[in-house]
Amino acid sequence: MDENNKLNILFVTAESVPFCANGGVAEMCYALPKYLARNEDVDIRVVLPLYSKIPEKYKEDFRLIGERTVELSWRKEYCGIYEYEFNGIIYYFIQNEQYFDRPNLFGYDDDVERFSYFSKAVLDMLPIISFFPDIIHTNDWQSGMVCTFLKILAWQNPKYEHIKTVLNIHNLTYQGKADFKVVKDLLGVDDKFAYLFDFYGSANIMKASILCSDKIVAVSETYADEIKNTDHGMGLQNILQQESHKLIGIINGIDYEFYNPKTDPHIYEKYDENSIDKKVINKIKFQEELGLNVGEDIPMYSIIGYMAAHKGIDLLLQVIRKYLDNGAELVSIGGGVPEYEEKMRKLMNEYPDKVNIKFGFDSEYVKKIYAASDFLFNIATIEPCGLCPIIANKYGALPIVYSTGGMKDNFSDFKYQNGNGYVLKDYDAGSLSDLIDRTLRNFNDKEKMNNYILSGMKQDFDVVHCAEKYLELYKEMAGFMPKKK
Repeated sequence: MDENNKLNILFVTAESVPFCANGGVAEMCYALPKYLARNEDVDIRVVLPLYSKIPEKYKEDFRLIGERTVELSWRKEYCGIYEYEFNGIIYYFIQNEQYFDRPNLFGYDDDVERFSYFSKAVLDMLPIISFFPDIIHTNDWQSGMVCTFLKILAWQNPKYEHIKTVLNIHNLTYQGKADFKVVKDLLGVDDKFAYLFDFYGSANIMKASILCSDKIVAVSETYADEIKNTDHGMGLQNILQQESHKLIGIINGIDYEFYNPKTDPHIYEKYDENSIDKKVINKIKFQEELGLNVGEDIPMYSIIGYMAAHKGIDLLLQVIRKYLDNGAELVSIGGGVPEYEEKMRKLMNEYPDKVNIKFGFDSEYVKKIYAASDFLFNIATIEPCGLCPIIANKYGALPIVYSTGGMKDNFSDFKYQNGNGYVLKDYDAGSLSDLIDRTLRNFNDKEKMNNYILSGMKQDFDVVHCAEKYLELYKEMAGFMPKKK
């Protein structure tokens, strides 16, 4: 706490809307700081890598405030520190062209080196920005090394001693694995700390982050339980059981100021619960823009986010052609594993007037998809929270979800009272086909369809609720007492 008796938070992430995004993590890493900053007792600042793909309209106003050398074992790497204010929050960007001047955010052989550098740079920059936080909030393995470096390196400045760390686990699938030699060669870790990284003879950054963090937060209560078990623990279930005393679940939320079809400037036609008949205008104009078949009676399905094995692409491809052959359409945006990008590209080439896929991420384009779609697939086998179907509900695009992780916490089937989605219970092609058949029957029943849309649009997943829970967690960790009025 500073002389103004404020709770100081440094929020560290590898992605955040509107600067750089791969999917749902970026949404949450934008919304949570935004709402925490509205509390007068909080000074929250955000740190990101300065990727070359950050839009120029932001970068042109970045201000260089310091430079230094970051040491990783024998390596000495340049670090430029830039500052930018957005939504009343100070953002810092770590510049190193060797690591961050690349077409994609992730997916490179040297990712462990890139984000170990980023994590070390975050800690090295604190004296330069004159900000020693009470809490450093990290997100997944890419910034989780901050927790580890803080604990195992000798920091000369005593101001580092009081800092507490939070590790947010958005998806345990990604752990930052590497050959064990990186522990010495890259990280310069003393032999006595090597056990923190040891993962069956390899190095695992997430394991070390879990062990060194002061608090672990999974992004839903169900996911917090699941990752302690073999099916979802991804090899780290025993470590998470061991550290369960500091593991909790807080469900994510969305920013209804940013995602609201009533006020959204990026969709063709604004609408709300009282004018859902206008939603179809968005579909027709989107069909025209993409060169798809045009018609309000054409069911449009969508899928948004990272393309990988666990995201349900294979299962979807087993069944979707039958529905495309019968006139349905599919729109998608995302990037990911080249194998799955290629599978989706092949589908688009097969059905050029029925399928459109945009590779990459564009937060404005995504909103057009939400507004235009009738249904949205989110059938991942691992879904810690699932922000996309929550956002889809707000836009009246009915979610098709698989019952796992945050989906269990957030969705019940439309066949039940107050349902808010189509819930897939059995993960097989026949069950998915049966569910899609039901969506089509409902699509042709306008009254039922409108009732489902209204039910979804009235759901309350406001990020304000989870921000309040995080704030209480921070205060507890820091022993914070707000100033008297």
